[in-house]
Amino acid sequence: MNYFLPVIIAISAVALSACKSSGGPYAAGNAADQDICLDCGTPRQLVDLPQLENSLFSSNGRLFVSGQSNLYEIHRDGQDYRADTLLPDGSGCSGLTEDKGTLYALCSGSGGPTDFSGLYTMSLDDPLATPEFSYALTGMTLPNGIVATASGLYVTDGPVAVDPKIVHLVIDPTDPTRVLSQSTWLATLPDFPNGIVHTGTSLYVTHYRPGFGGQVTQVVINADGTPGAPENIAPRGIMDDLTVVGDTLIVTDWQNGSLFQIDLEGNLLQETAANIFAQPSSVIIAGPPLFDQVSILVTERYTGDGLWILD
Repeated sequence: MNYFLPVIIAISAVALSACKSSGGPYAAGNAADQDICLDCGTPRQLVDLPQLENSLFSSNGRLFVSGQSNLYEIHRDGQDYRADTLLPDGSGCSGLTEDKGTLYALCSGSGGPTDFSGLYTMSLDDPLATPEFSYALTGMTLPNGIVATASGLYVTDGPVAVDPKIVHLVIDPTDPTRVLSQSTWLATLPDFPNGIVHTGTSLYVTHYRPGFGGQVTQVVINADGTPGAPENIAPRGIMDDLTVVGDTLIVTDWQNGSLFQIDLEGNLLQETAANIFAQPSSVIIAGPPLFDQVSILVTERYTGDGLWILD
């Protein structure tokens, strides 16, 4: 979710001339590495929506996308798809994740449409439920990516932030809508964090530093809950979000308009052609009941728009 990256890119270009949540449970549990072919299809738009940020295909088969104008649920009507808005006030949203039947969404807080400090929650088991405000994050410039783990939620503060960091939210085990505490989990970041996913005992985060490019970074969650030393595993240009597929990661290359797949050590496995998407902001793996087979879904932002399927 590169909300201010056009500004960052411009600044970076000047500097250079003078010397730019989440993988869901379905992705990790229902799709194998060999199910994915990034160079076997062409993008087709499913719904036309403006300025989309993030996406989530839930463990019970529901599809959500967030954007600058609202939070949407995507439904299938025969061979067509439609988007229903979930927030009556039109609040913008960024990161999405789920845990124990609850949807978590970062949406507009008290600071206005570019402040995603409001944590909203919604039961995924109730088709009539609507998102409700649960918690206001504090001390963050741009809450962006979010991922659920057994120890709580992790939220990135970036890609533009006064103090780039990853924040940890502890959730009440008896009430998934209640945040017990917020703390800075990792503040020693040289780059601006963006997308974040979890697999095994590690978090994987996309970072960007103006003038230096981007990295996919691994951060181990130690047994005592503290962060291990960040390890850069895959240098690239400007990346946005990423998702887990088996023992691999699929990453959006925001700058080059493409997707690429790496293993958990950072080795490149495959990638799409460049510029088949317009500034892709998130990628997820989806399947039945909304899709007849394992499908790659991509959202676009800024110069692009809508939700796309690679088929």
